[in-house]
Amino acid sequence: MSKIAHYAAAFNVLGICYLFSPDDDSNRVAMRLFTLPGFAQQWPCEVDEALYTQLSRSAGCDTETLKAAWQTLFTGPGALPAPPWGSVYQDAEGLLQGDSTLALNAFLKQERLKLSTAYPEPADHIGLILFQAAVLASEMRAPAVNTLLSEHLLTWLPQYAERLNAHGNSPFYCALTQLALVTVRAFLKA
Repeated sequence: MSKIAHYAAAFNVLGICYLFSPDDDSNRVAMRLFTLPGFAQQWPCEVDEALYTQLSRSAGCDTETLKAAWQTLFTGPGALPAPPWGSVYQDAEGLLQGDSTLALNAFLKQERLKLSTAYPEPADHIGLILFQAAVLASEMRAPAVNTLLSEHLLTWLPQYAERLNAHGNSPFYCALTQLALVTVRAFLKA
């Protein structure tokens, strides 16, 4: 498997974990990956021991705990402690569907990417951006992946990770976000 294809698979797994509940059939295999011994050796970039341990332990907790955390972080009800949309962090208004979302939509249109999801999420949802990175990487379009990640995800992912760590109360999703950050940065350095 080529390096970029390996990243495509990683971005896909990350996107699945953010978009689908841990008890959803779409997510069961992705979640199980993190509980496998040595999953870090299969990841396309280096995963330090502390992050590997945190992911392995937290992914192995019961499904109901993970499902409750996912619902609190991504669907509500009520205000989300760490909103998963880029415009909340990038735009002065801090609202959904802001200027940064419009810029992302223009980029996706330019790259001939069409979001097809049953979920009514804005295009700048962390899971959707990772899915689009997976599509571009699977098509071996490294320059487009670089643009997507550097201009439309990494510009707010550290802030999201910080807010999630401070208010998310979920060891798994905090560790997952650190893994996403490590993976995005490693891809951009490669």
